[in-house]
Amino acid sequence: MPKLKFIFGVHNHQPVGNFDFVFEDAYQKAYKPFLDVVSGHPWFRFTLHNSGCLWEWLEQHHPEYLEQVNTLVRAGQMELLGGGFYEPIMPAIPDRDKQGQLKMMSEYLKNRFGQTPAGAWLAERVWEPGLASVLAGAGIKYTVLDDYHFKCSGKNDEDLDGHYITEDQGQPLAVFPISQQLRYLVPFHNVDEVIAHLKTLHQPDREALAVLADDGEKFGVWPGTHELAYEKGWLKDFLTALEANKEWLELSTFSRALEALPARGRIYLPTASYAEMGEWALEPKSEAVYSELTQRLKSEGSYQRYSPFVKGGTWRDFLTKYPESNNIYRKMLSVSAKAAGQGPDILRELYRGQCNCGYWHGVFGGLYLPHLREALYKHLIRAENLIESKSVSTAQSLEVREFDFDGDGQNEVELTNRHHRLCLSPAAGGSLVEWDVREKEINLFDTLARRPESYHRNIPQPGDQSASQGKSIHEMLVSKEEGLTDLLFYDSFRRVGLVDHLLGPETDPESFYRNCHREQEPGLNGAWVHHTNRQAEQAAVELTKRLKNLTVAKKIIFGTGPSFRIEYSWLNSGLQEMEIWPGIEFNFGLLSSGFGRHCRSASQILSTEALNVRAQDQDISQLSVIDNHRGFSIDFNLEEAWDLWRFPVETVSQSESGLERNYQGSCFLWNKRMRLWPGRQQTLIFTLEHKAI
Repeated sequence: MPKLKFIFGVHNHQPVGNFDFVFEDAYQKAYKPFLDVVSGHPWFRFTLHNSGCLWEWLEQHHPEYLEQVNTLVRAGQMELLGGGFYEPIMPAIPDRDKQGQLKMMSEYLKNRFGQTPAGAWLAERVWEPGLASVLAGAGIKYTVLDDYHFKCSGKNDEDLDGHYITEDQGQPLAVFPISQQLRYLVPFHNVDEVIAHLKTLHQPDREALAVLADDGEKFGVWPGTHELAYEKGWLKDFLTALEANKEWLELSTFSRALEALPARGRIYLPTASYAEMGEWALEPKSEAVYSELTQRLKSEGSYQRYSPFVKGGTWRDFLTKYPESNNIYRKMLSVSAKAAGQGPDILRELYRGQCNCGYWHGVFGGLYLPHLREALYKHLIRAENLIESKSVSTAQSLEVREFDFDGDGQNEVELTNRHHRLCLSPAAGGSLVEWDVREKEINLFDTLARRPESYHRNIPQPGDQSASQGKSIHEMLVSKEEGLTDLLFYDSFRRVGLVDHLLGPETDPESFYRNCHREQEPGLNGAWVHHTNRQAEQAAVELTKRLKNLTVAKKIIFGTGPSFRIEYSWLNSGLQEMEIWPGIEFNFGLLSSGFGRHCRSASQILSTEALNVRAQDQDISQLSVIDNHRGFSIDFNLEEAWDLWRFPVETVSQSESGLERNYQGSCFLWNKRMRLWPGRQQTLIFTLEHKAI
């Protein structure tokens, strides 16, 4: 009688830039105990994919783990799965980088373990049809996707007990469907229930295949799973149960199944990821409609039947949902173009800057975690620095470029010297959307605006854990602290630099913090007319915004040194006297509002130097924002004293362990009330400088 072939795949990953203690915790709670348990069951064959980020960390911190992997590979118990080395979203990076990342992983696994991978894991199972030729061209024979991808092509559950062949440009690739039901059962349901489900997939009259491939962190890192998998013995019991059912069940690997079973046929899969990704990629208003429809179908008992045709967004929608993500993405594309044909040291930094986790947000913190975004910028800026250090044209100390950096059809202005790289967006209120400090490999405007998320609609109270019991992280929602609903304020603009305001007369620090104040002229956030002038070793970008009876102008003067100058003017072009209240906003990403971060003024004593509280001070002409942890200060020097409001920008985001507060940056609003006579103008001139400390 034919047996059911069961493939058990484990995907382990920690992102570039994650804290060392997080790696270590995951190793001790999940990666090591998993191998220890399965090593005691030599009958249990399985497939392992570790991201290159994780392999590198293990090489440095736990080489004994790699020796254990080597033993299992030599014994034929484990198949290794390849993929993009630094876990990029494969469709989102240029083709030359796809090939480079795949080759880097394949060569690593061959050199380290003597096994060239036949398959590739796709980060978040993000699939686009053109990937078939890319993967096949890199020597990959198969990949693994969700059964949802197949159902979106019209396949039913009974069609998904084997693999299929797809192709692009005539290059074939085998594709295996991962069972969503198995992903949700293991390890959150009783072992007998999982075995009973596998039993229903067994076909006594023909060969059949069942595939489980999912995050290894669910065996020890996700909430409650270490106790479940090891202390309560779920994993050991599961392996014992598998072995007890060997008369109808056979453990396999993808390569073994590929050799033993013929393809079920040819298939063309649409652009997709797992179903949850499509929901997360939607804007909250659209997600609410999507959720309403899915809940209606579930209440009718018809969701499983219709769900493949109830689609959300795609992964690329994160690039429009979050402009901060698009900024990193466009930075990556710019660096990739410069890095083409460069050496392995530069390409490795570029590839590290392509690690997917800091580009998007779902059930994991992702984009909301400042240290993940910081790591992406660090490696991308480092790659740029390396490219320029090896270029024969580096004698030019000042560079000015106008091009469509963010892909919105409007040009940005990029100013570069050996100290800084500024990116100015005339179309977005003339704001500075990026300020790279090249020596420190930091984007000072690496921040995240406060915006609505779908899970903000129903934030539970801390201690209410009932919704999480017996469920996967896709199904639970818990709060990690009290008062999260008090932080739900939303921004109508990006939290970057040179953001201009004309405040309404009733504005106070509290209403500005909540972004519920009235703007006297909200059009300042729109497009400004700009002109760029380059003379010798100095460039000036002049921006003008003409409003009713008021003309606002600002000029950024950028040279070869470590500071740059900002000149503002407000001109009353009407016939009546007017009162205005300009505000000039800067938001700095400091990773934390404590831990050696504070501000100080040489012009007077501040009400507080702390950054983790809201504060206001009058008549400030000098301010230093100090980050002792990363060793720099940002200095403002104003030729005329202005008032200063400041506060931490905090968001409420979802992570695998629950809803939490995230510090995203510190806001500094320079502001001053002015009286303008007809035909008269007022000015403000200040300099900004980064200093190493």
